[in-house]
This record gives sequence, structure tokens and C-alpha cells, in this order.
Amino acid sequence: MAYPQIIYDPGAGPVTLQFQRPPRRTPAYEYKATRHDNVASSGVRESVLERVDTFMTFEMEWVALGSDVQAWSNFMLFALTGGPFAFYPDASQANFTNYWLEDTDWSADWKSVGQYSFKLKFRKVVT
Repeated sequence: MAYPQIIYDPGAGPVTLQFQRPPRRTPAYEYKATRHDNVASSGVRESVLERVDTFMTFEMEWVALGSDVQAWSNFMLFALTGGPFAFYPDASQANFTNYWLEDTDWSADWKSVGQYSFKLKFRKVVT
């Protein structure tokens, strides 16, 4: 299995962000319902469901100084504007999911000499 990749288009043509290390702490599924519940005095519950959103969260625990962290910075400058991107869980396979960045800020935090870490949350694009 190859590492994941992200393909995004900042306006000058597609750019591929190749993961140098695998993401960590990624849940199998992550959903959040937007729902309105009301319980009547009789105890009957009424629920009105607006939607169920699908998310993907993960941690990049070791991102190296130089081209690796610079590639992430370039991607984040694009993703923070709200642009969609394609996430390939395995770069050697054709299947992908389109996401938006759910986060509104980003910081590549110091992990150790020449290494950085950060967490990301993506929202699945619904068309």
C-alpha cells in the first residue's frame, strides 16, 4: 500500500501533495448529524433531520523540515480559502473522495529538531 496523496488546483493547474509518512489516529468513520429534537410532555420524541455530514480527521505526527513541510504549507494556503480537493487514501489506487478543509486555522507545531506535527479535519463535499 502506498501512502495517501491530495490533488488540488490553486488556479494554475493541478498540484499533487504526496504524503511522505502515513497519517495517524484516523477514525474508521466520523459522522455528525444536524438534527432538531423535541420531546413532548407526553414523552413522544419528534426528530427533524437536516443532514448527516461525513468527516475525516487525522494527525501528521512527523513532517520534515524542507520540501515536506513547505508542500503542506502550500496546500494549507489553498485549503484555508475553502477550495475543494481530492484525497486519495492510497496513491497507487484510483479511488478518491472530494473534501473541504473544516479547520479555519493551521499551525505546523514543533515536534523535534527538523520535525513538525499538526492535526487536520476534512468535510466530505456533497454535490
